[in-house]
Amino acid sequence: MQISNYISNVSRVVAKFTAQDEKAEPEKEASGVSAADAFLKEARKTPAQRIRDQILARMKLDEESLASMPAEKRAAVEKQIAEELKRQLSGEKDRRGAAVDLTA
Repeated sequence: MQISNYISNVSRVVAKFTAQDEKAEPEKEASGVSAADAFLKEARKTPAQRIRDQILARMKLDEESLASMPAEKRAAVEKQIAEELKRQLSGEKDRRGAAVDLTA
């Protein structure tokens, strides 16, 4: 008899928390985007897109500020980004300083 009372109490508690979870909205950051949405947005990017974002962040720029630059300045920044992308995607950054004698 005690086990059946225990099970019914547990069932009521589980039902209560399940109902509360269904009503709750996912937590959102100040920007109004949930952490899961932000993660999925980042996960769907290609490696080139991630590298581009990193390069722009190092330059303290974003896509909007890049688009609003004068044509000559934007072309120079795009050239730097293209060179860095090529270097990173081709693996050249891994070879720098790799002239080490490993025959010990």
